[in-house]
Amino acid sequence: MHYCKKCLTPDTRPNGKFNEEGICIPCEYSNNSSIVNFDERLAELKKITNKLSARNRNKRWQCIVGVSGGKDSTRQALWTREKLGLNPLLVSVVYPPKQIAQVGADNLSNLINLGFDVLALGPAPRLSSELVREAFFRFCNWLKATEMCLFAGVPNIAIERKIPLILWGENPALQVGDMGTLGASIWDGSNLANSNTIAGGDLTWFTEVAGDVNRLPMYMYPAKEAMVKNRVQTIFLGPAWPDWSSETNSRIALAHGIRYRGGDPALTGDLLGTRMVDEDWTIVNMLLKYYKLGFSRGTEQANAAIREGLITREEGIQMAEKYDEACGDEYIESFCRYIRIDETTFWATVKKFTNTKLFDITTGRRPKKKFKVGVGMIE
Repeated sequence: MHYCKKCLTPDTRPNGKFNEEGICIPCEYSNNSSIVNFDERLAELKKITNKLSARNRNKRWQCIVGVSGGKDSTRQALWTREKLGLNPLLVSVVYPPKQIAQVGADNLSNLINLGFDVLALGPAPRLSSELVREAFFRFCNWLKATEMCLFAGVPNIAIERKIPLILWGENPALQVGDMGTLGASIWDGSNLANSNTIAGGDLTWFTEVAGDVNRLPMYMYPAKEAMVKNRVQTIFLGPAWPDWSSETNSRIALAHGIRYRGGDPALTGDLLGTRMVDEDWTIVNMLLKYYKLGFSRGTEQANAAIREGLITREEGIQMAEKYDEACGDEYIESFCRYIRIDETTFWATVKKFTNTKLFDITTGRRPKKKFKVGVGMIE
């Protein structure tokens, strides 16, 4: 098990990559950002967005921004309006009633209170539950069901409403390390469907569950040919954003009315209380990710803080060790009720997918790690 020399990204990250010096792509990008002229970047971005939105310049909306109502999407919407001078249609694929948290619904309403037009799309609740259940048993990653719907909704609405420009926040390849999404330039989001979770938009197993592809329009990510034919392009804002970070985004979004989750970080792994607050089962999925890959939310938060110069790598190790496995039993119990299983079945499935090179699954209910964060395997 090898780690980035700058941060705590391990080589188990899907679609990840280290350079010849053993540094991960996000750290390399972060290092190079110190010499970037962000005024020039913003001017370049404005030139691109003005050109792409020109045919909608006199219409109600010039672009689409995908939102949940959380910290990042709230700031993206504000930034689009204030920095780029565009009026966006905000598109949100909301969770079914049994899944969405009240704070999530309130934060989506807050965007309307901030003066934005919001279009909310909701997948069929029963099918959504069936897909989440299948994704858990098939991949031990229930987000493979919901994120397909989440990301497909935005480009489908762009095509339907003839809005030529989609704006997303950070570039996942450069700022997170998911190289499957790498486009032709730092702005290019045309390969977003190739992220690890969306897996190119393949609906084979979705169709097996649904029984009929006609039940799946909400999950169908448009083909590249359809995007080109309708002249819809996806652009990342992150490369022109000098202070994009969870902490800054949280502070600004909270100042503009969003609510935070609260609760004990030892039970959620969420140090700021503002991460993915529209529902609670992401906390469970972070735990599943940890047992498969050896890192999770604690490591991600530590990496961001290390790159921003807020903490040392050694302090980051302590953060990851403390919060990577954070998931209160109440969240597991709630998730099990939703997909209609007992906790014995839950843990048996988790252990089936646990990386046994990294964890011992023979002692107790929760697997026990056999490595030290930032170091690797230990005796």
